[in-house]
Amino acid sequence: MRPEAVAVRPLGEDDLPEADRIFRLAFGTHLGLPEPLAFGLTVSLNLLFMIIIGGMGSLLGSYFGAAFIVVLPILLNQVPGLLGVPISTAMASHLEFMIFGALIVFFLIVEPHGLARLWAIGKEKLRLWPFPH
Repeated sequence: MRPEAVAVRPLGEDDLPEADRIFRLAFGTHLGLPEPLAFGLTVSLNLLFMIIIGGMGSLLGSYFGAAFIVVLPILLNQVPGLLGVPISTAMASHLEFMIFGALIVFFLIVEPHGLARLWAIGKEKLRLWPFPH
């Protein structure tokens, strides 16, 4: 730390150089950092669901959980129409919540390592597939 920064800190002055402050402001606006108001309870719970369903403690599981959380509502809206069973958007939303709840309970009880562990088991079984013994 430079001596000037140490000297101005007890005086209550900001010791962050102007260039550093401008860089941080430009970098933050370029990345589009989220507002605290936009990050509500629904987004928090979706992030938690992604981690639980994908697999806690696994980076690959987080990706699997995120893909699952994104793809499931799309499938719930498209598949019934393709099968000839039209359902309302409200019904699809309720089904989504019920399926998420059931999957969270399932993964917490049966497979706490989530989809990442199921992926690893599947890869191992396919590796040994022709000769299981």
